[in-house]
Amino acid sequence: MGALTVAGGIDELRRELAGLSGPARTGRLFELGQVLTDRYWRSGHGRPGPQPDLDEAIGALTEAYGYFADGDSLRAPLAALLGSLLAARHVAHGGPDSDRETGIERLTEALGSTLSPGQTVLSRLLLGQLHLSRALGRIRTGGILPAALRPGGGAQVEAARTAAGHFQLVLAEPELSPQVTTGAQLLLAVAEGIVEAFCGVGVNLGALTRSVQTLHRLQKQGHDLGMGSILTAGTRMARTDPLDRPVILIEAREEPAPARPTPRPRPVPPPGDPRAELRRLLGDAPHTLLDRPDVATADELVALAVTVAHHGPAGAADQLRLALALALRGRAGDGPGAADDDADARGELRGLAVEELPADDFPLLLRVARALGEDHAADRVTAALRAAGADALGIPQPDGMLLLHAATGRVALGTERTLPRRTLLVADRPPGAGVAIVSTLAGHRQLLDLAGRGRRAIVEEPVLLAGPEGAELRRCYGRGELLERATAADVLARLSATVLHLDCPAGPDGTLRLAGGTELTPEAVAAVRIRRASGVVVLPPGAAFPALADAFLTAGFTGAIGWLGVPEPAAAREIYRELHRRLGAERQPPAVAVHGVRRMFRGLVHRGVY
Repeated sequence: MGALTVAGGIDELRRELAGLSGPARTGRLFELGQVLTDRYWRSGHGRPGPQPDLDEAIGALTEAYGYFADGDSLRAPLAALLGSLLAARHVAHGGPDSDRETGIERLTEALGSTLSPGQTVLSRLLLGQLHLSRALGRIRTGGILPAALRPGGGAQVEAARTAAGHFQLVLAEPELSPQVTTGAQLLLAVAEGIVEAFCGVGVNLGALTRSVQTLHRLQKQGHDLGMGSILTAGTRMARTDPLDRPVILIEAREEPAPARPTPRPRPVPPPGDPRAELRRLLGDAPHTLLDRPDVATADELVALAVTVAHHGPAGAADQLRLALALALRGRAGDGPGAADDDADARGELRGLAVEELPADDFPLLLRVARALGEDHAADRVTAALRAAGADALGIPQPDGMLLLHAATGRVALGTERTLPRRTLLVADRPPGAGVAIVSTLAGHRQLLDLAGRGRRAIVEEPVLLAGPEGAELRRCYGRGELLERATAADVLARLSATVLHLDCPAGPDGTLRLAGGTELTPEAVAAVRIRRASGVVVLPPGAAFPALADAFLTAGFTGAIGWLGVPEPAAAREIYRELHRRLGAERQPPAVAVHGVRRMFRGLVHRGVY
């Protein structure tokens, strides 16, 4: 029947039904439901366009079902058809839970009567899928498991057991087709994995991982198996999270093939720890996978990342690895779901708590953001850069300099020669002389901390522990306290200074050797919390840099100036004069002052924010 003929027939049935009422409508309702169902399946189930046909078919068959009495010979086949359509709407179109529950009732009723072999197998397969949907609930990527899917079991674990029972019965019947057998085996593996994972005292991570991996196999292999796969049909399902997707609906031929044994699939050995297995697969340079994505590896990474996200508290690093896995799968695939994997990866990056991300993982975040063209993966960091007066954050890498631009949030790969004018560099020492005003940092988390601190005028409260040249340095500020000698207690009492100049001996571990035989270690400094923070400290030559600098930054300073080497005393005095002239007399920001000194004398380095 052609499309116009089908449409005309449907319109004619609608007109006839308009003139009928009560049980007299039954025959035409049943016929309308069948025609609409046929057009729905031919148009491509799971796609949004044909859904009105599905909705109307369900409405027609629901009304017709109400006119059949218990025991009527046509009631069971009608219940089977109606149950299958409710299952399709629930799993392929995100239908409400009421579709699932009513579908379970109708299919259970149908299986209690005599159906054809094909109807029996398909009804049981669909019924198992609806119970499995009840077991999985609405698990979202990066979220937590429903309360029922907890160690010790619950209603959803019982639903998984029921689903497994139906799939076992399908496999026990004579084979309808290889596709049906393969689908039932995979579905059984998912259901049994859920039961095994959550029926005991603790969560069986190996079983959970296998279930997730099998769900991905269903997604990947649906079309290859020749199945009418709701799992892979339409962009909506491709966009749905892996654990939130329905399993397959299979169209089988009615004629049964000769019976033969149906071997159970061999279980995949579970990894001992999904998080450790994920890190092992990613290797030491996970960003390099973006250059040569592999479909099989990407599928396995997504399965492991989802498992990690759904077991216990998932941290920012776990969320980043899920984003990477999704990005890899998006780049490896060429189907309609590839763009949606990229969109999901972007969503994971945007929702990531960047302040909780370990410093070692931040370059990977920038790599993934760059690969996806995502400019909002580190909005908090770019806001901190702008607050600090910086143009970019740079992170040296083996293949260049990763640059996060403050104005746009864009990530680029440059070199030391292409640094923006004011660059904060995650490094222990700046690059060679250049036009960029560079300050170093321990990492992005230190930036977030420092950028939120208040600022005071640098000439407000200078404290100078200096030798004979101390008076000259003090004149640069026109005020301040000059100390010729100071104990550790004296220094600790003056940590609220806007400039704290420390010209004293220092040990290789950063310990300051002060008057009276007292010492001040980096650990002691870091343990202090300064009430009026935001100053800059000038450290003595020979002090362990940047360890001592980071201790003062932790205590509350916003900047630290140190030495890349140990200069001659005369050179050090000249450098000190020029530095404090720029800081005090010219009111230059510390990083700018250090940049000017480096162009003349080299030797100094600034750490912190501008």
